[in-house]
Amino acid sequence: MEMNTNSPLVIKNVDILTMADNKIRTNKTIVIQDGRISAIHDGAVDTGKFLNVIDGKGKTVMPGLINMHIHLGDNKDDLLLYLANGITAIRNMWGYEGFRLGPWLFGARVFNHLQLKKQIDEGKITGPAIFTAGPLLDGNPPFFPRPMYLHALENRKQIEQVIRDQAAKGYDFIKFYSGLSKQSFEDIVDVAKHYELPVAGHVPDAVGLRRVLALKVQSIEHLYGFFNPYHPESNIKKEDIKKLAGMAAAHHVSNCPTLIANERISNVKRQNEFENEKQMDYVSVRNKKAMRFLLKESNKLYEKQGIQGNHAYMEDLFYIVGQLQREGAGILMGTDKATPYVVAGFSEHLEMKLLSEAGLNNYEVLKAATINAAKCLKKEAEMGTVEIGKKANLILTGTNPLFDLKAVHSHFGVIKDGIYYSKEKCDEMLYKIKAACSNKKNAPT
Repeated sequence: MEMNTNSPLVIKNVDILTMADNKIRTNKTIVIQDGRISAIHDGAVDTGKFLNVIDGKGKTVMPGLINMHIHLGDNKDDLLLYLANGITAIRNMWGYEGFRLGPWLFGARVFNHLQLKKQIDEGKITGPAIFTAGPLLDGNPPFFPRPMYLHALENRKQIEQVIRDQAAKGYDFIKFYSGLSKQSFEDIVDVAKHYELPVAGHVPDAVGLRRVLALKVQSIEHLYGFFNPYHPESNIKKEDIKKLAGMAAAHHVSNCPTLIANERISNVKRQNEFENEKQMDYVSVRNKKAMRFLLKESNKLYEKQGIQGNHAYMEDLFYIVGQLQREGAGILMGTDKATPYVVAGFSEHLEMKLLSEAGLNNYEVLKAATINAAKCLKKEAEMGTVEIGKKANLILTGTNPLFDLKAVHSHFGVIKDGIYYSKEKCDEMLYKIKAACSNKKNAPT
């Protein structure tokens, strides 16, 4: 279906899951103009005057998904893989500003993330909206090699300079890491507040979960702080998890469990299973080799330290997620793209399945991927629900996703900033990527 991009887009006879609540609004007509939802009408509307009309009979419209923890750069096709799978916004957790040898050797293509964000916002490149941190802020010595885009910080003067620079460049938030001292972490929070920049990241070992929650950070990643695979002696006792989950809720600190990353990061026992997943059809030979290398090296690191990999804690992580949900803390859908066997666009649906296994019902899982994410980003006036005035970032599903989450993955089309990517268009994008990864050149029939 060819669309006239200068005319409004109308979806008629459609049901709506707004995600403002768990009710389905039936038989609606949505009018989209200039990239936003301009009207939602009850029942049938005369659509004869409109050039771009989609008949949504028997289908449901819901908000596009928001992946709140990715690392963008290790696959040139990531942006299209996200969009074709219904992900209309991503939060990039480590900002790059151009080529460096270190990241390239690790398999990264090394985008300039601020430039890429601008190009997408201006419609010059097709892909999800990007919210990005700047280069990583860690202690000295840092966890990752210095040639990576990071700052090894020791004093407030350095912190002030780095955050001032990232604010001036236009980064959306500050990413902190586990090696920071207590003083440096508190200085980061204090300085970032001056520039109205949120902070998010790994709970520093020297700080601990309680203090990080008390300082009201934007989000905690991977459930670190509740558990620490590198220092299991510091894991929060089961009887204390409920109280800390309640503290997270009270201080409006979101939690991004990245269960799929925890499940896979060094899980050599399940490697063959991961290798044979359908999502691997969309990974290049080069990136498959990088995944195998990273899995092997991660496992060697754990073995060298005589500790268990993250996957050994999955039942504990399910329990933590359940407690966070029961206490009303914000749970986010994120995948930690760049972890071995985590593929853009496909791993989100695997993450949603794991959140279900942790005890969340379908509505709660969808909240983690939509309105919870929008609230965490403080963009709930722009995205996260289907309402008049919001950006038209939507998914058209064949059945009610509250009944079956698979409906989100097997959608009938995606709308990003008011532009409609039909199921056929999404399939075409995916086919081209799959064919390139398998060196096939024949077009679909």
